[in-house]
Amino acid sequence: MHILGFNWDATNRAKLEVHDLEQEDVEALFLEGSPYVFRHTSDRRRHIALGFVPDGRFVLVVFEHDQETQWVRVVTAYEPTNQGWWKRYSKAKGLPEK
Repeated sequence: MHILGFNWDATNRAKLEVHDLEQEDVEALFLEGSPYVFRHTSDRRRHIALGFVPDGRFVLVVFEHDQETQWVRVVTAYEPTNQGWWKRYSKAKGLPEK
């Protein structure tokens, strides 16, 4: 997935803040990290990215990707507590399960 930019506003920044994340964390996940990205199962317009932010936290990011502009609009991001997300990520990346 090619990304040319991010669409941030007060709403999606506030959702990150609630989960002690900043836009720079999420942008680094996409631009410098190696996220596992797949389509959201209940909303076909959205995707989910699993990966690590620069401080080492494992996060889940729900986002929309505009095919025309190649911009990402983050819906929310947080540290998942359900181990199923880690299992999915580790399987996709060929890592041992925790």
